[in-house]
Amino acid sequence: MSHVRRRAAALCPAAGMALLGALLASCSSEHVPRLRFPQVEQATEAMHGGGEVYRDHRTCMESAKSADDLVQCMGAAHWSFVAHGSVFPEPECWEARERAELERLGSHCFVRGPEHP
Repeated sequence: MSHVRRRAAALCPAAGMALLGALLASCSSEHVPRLRFPQVEQATEAMHGGGEVYRDHRTCMESAKSADDLVQCMGAAHWSFVAHGSVFPEPECWEARERAELERLGSHCFVRGPEHP
């Protein structure tokens, strides 16, 4: 085995251990945000909430004449509009809300209000 290959082979396990250590440290650190997977969070909410958000959204859509009407109706049902952010679905939801595009405001744009976990 050449000198370069031996050195690369020795560095790979060390680099892997360093990466593993950094990942483990980030899990316990308060300074590094945990990874979020909004689609998983929404699916979990739907499973645990028995699909309440879908039922409430459908009910509110039937009576809403505008995006503001929908947000108010969902708020009355204890659902908050997603916070501003750069991760799906936040940008799309806020764009639809700001443009008053009622048909683009899906149930995925709402999360359980903090007062009703």
